[in-house]
Amino acid sequence: MATANGNALADKVASLLAEKKMVMLDTLAQACGVSELQAAEALPQPMRAFAAAADFDAIWADLTAWESATFIMRHGGSVVEIKGQIPAGKHGGGYFNLDHGCPLGGHICSNNIAHMAFLSLPFMGLESHSIQFFDAAGAVVFSIYVGRENRALIPSVKERFLALRAALGKENVQ
Repeated sequence: MATANGNALADKVASLLAEKKMVMLDTLAQACGVSELQAAEALPQPMRAFAAAADFDAIWADLTAWESATFIMRHGGSVVEIKGQIPAGKHGGGYFNLDHGCPLGGHICSNNIAHMAFLSLPFMGLESHSIQFFDAAGAVVFSIYVGRENRALIPSVKERFLALRAALGKENVQ
């Protein structure tokens, strides 16, 4: 965020975070009048890191080793959450086709994933970590959150998230 506008956005995001209200990436974006990707870029550096679209396969492969995660997709005001293991998949027919056998199934148009972000943004007062998958316009297509047991993050999954962020995360959008 080297520009004056970027600094103003970062200041506004910091102010919203300081209010200690329930904030999510989409509420930050709406409050600031920017895309979700721009809101993610304006988060304080320790809360965010970015990966290039070319890292999709490596990120997805790591996700399949997580003990449990929550897949979230929002559309038209609805929020769909699927908890459990993330299935492996393979590219074919223009999609990344998820393997059968897990609660999550379907076909992801991975060619439409332009950016990914590793976010550490508290949710409802709880530590929370996620990988956000963005389209070219900066909108979140879907998110995958570190799994929980009894409201606490699963330690092994948190460790994998942090290791993946350290391996692939960059300070700026790729």
